[in-house]
Amino acid sequence: MNWKLFLFLILLLGLILRIKFFIGLNWSDDVGYVYLANQVLDGTFKPSYMASLRLMMIFPLAFFFYLFGISNFSAALYPLILSLGNIVLTFLIGKLLFNEKAGLIGALLMAFYPLDVNYATWIMPDVPITFFTGLSVFMFLIGEKKNSRKFLLLSGIFAGLAYLLKLSGLLVFVFFVSYYSFVFLFKRKIPSNFLFILLGYLIVFLVEGSYYYLTTKDFFLQFNVGFKYFAERERLKYEFLTDLTYYPKIMFNLDNNFSFQFKNYYTYFGIFYYLVVFSIIFLPIKKVKNSYVLILWFLSIFLYMQFGPMSYKEYIPMHRLDRHLTILSIPSILILSAFLEILRKRVKFLFIVTLVFLCGSFLFYIKNIYKLQIDATKDTKLIFEELKKLPEKTVYSDGGTIGHLMFYSKFRKNHLYKPLDFRSCEELKDSYVIVNATRGWIEFSPMLKNYPLCVFERPNNWILLKTIKSDATSYPYNLFDPQIFYVS
Repeated sequence: MNWKLFLFLILLLGLILRIKFFIGLNWSDDVGYVYLANQVLDGTFKPSYMASLRLMMIFPLAFFFYLFGISNFSAALYPLILSLGNIVLTFLIGKLLFNEKAGLIGALLMAFYPLDVNYATWIMPDVPITFFTGLSVFMFLIGEKKNSRKFLLLSGIFAGLAYLLKLSGLLVFVFFVSYYSFVFLFKRKIPSNFLFILLGYLIVFLVEGSYYYLTTKDFFLQFNVGFKYFAERERLKYEFLTDLTYYPKIMFNLDNNFSFQFKNYYTYFGIFYYLVVFSIIFLPIKKVKNSYVLILWFLSIFLYMQFGPMSYKEYIPMHRLDRHLTILSIPSILILSAFLEILRKRVKFLFIVTLVFLCGSFLFYIKNIYKLQIDATKDTKLIFEELKKLPEKTVYSDGGTIGHLMFYSKFRKNHLYKPLDFRSCEELKDSYVIVNATRGWIEFSPMLKNYPLCVFERPNNWILLKTIKSDATSYPYNLFDPQIFYVS
């Protein structure tokens, strides 16, 4: 079997899917990351707030901006390349633990996996964090197999790079601690190998701290800003989602009554996690010993995400979003792949039907989710095109819209784009003001409380220039039409 040819074809298919369903700049932290990456290029970057501490997101983006200029294409290259890396990693770990066929099954599932496809070209750290935690575990598995300190050290370094993407990159240590705890309990062996993983992470931590000290005089900036951010109980009111039913409902496609949603076309998973749970039960029963490490990898991190704290001060459950589950993509896919490889050997027809159904349903979900994500930015792009037709003046709007407009203008006209927060009505004279520009105007009232009163009770000197009507049909983007006003 020429597995290299099959892997190449799977990679090519994965690339085609990711280009076909290209997202680019959307509505999340990505607006901040591209802005910070541009600051790196113009020499004004200085880490200070939480998002600016995600160095492994910001500096690679800046590198691709430097090579290819500022565009959606160059911004998406970093997550796209690492998304393809996730396909390769899934194969390599599957091959290491089982065989080439199990690895190829895993690679094919990863190529179609909606969560990875969707975020492969969305400028977010979730696909990169999957890659670096997966690479860390791959190095760990080789290190344990060969008793190689070099690979264990590399495992710690890659875990450190995941940590530089987001603090949740540290979740891979939940797996390492769980693994070496079992080694100690069942083999009565001192887990000295763990020290080399810690040493690798410590190297990254010292480099990070030194950089912070040189730029801010605060070696522990990550702790003083990043960790404290997630210890702020006040954020539970408007930002942190800690509902313990959240992950079970989205992973198993359940509604609020915990009934399966047959007509939910915007799920990332469908029946995927039902098959994963079945595999978690089946593989130990059949004593597939190499699957145990995958099951521990998946369960240890998932259980911490579900019940573990994110605050060092008190018990505040971890903030949860669907994209945070990307960190579980590789172990969950490989657990299922191990089962499917056994099924292939025993009931080939059922194996083919299951694999075709999974990939087909994944493709169906990808198409629907893509439509939703693309609708999110249609209005903003039309706003930018409309502004290009008007005489150049200062533009005021919500921070997200301003960030998009800066990016679309390649950050060359930043002086023209300003957020509405804490402005007086007098300041808005002889400028353009864009209202109802995003879903935040109708869904997130805290965003509006710092805007001047005239934004809502418009006086006669506010002249409506254009109402933006896109062909967006997805909820909630079909509920509002942005308006461009000139304030005389």
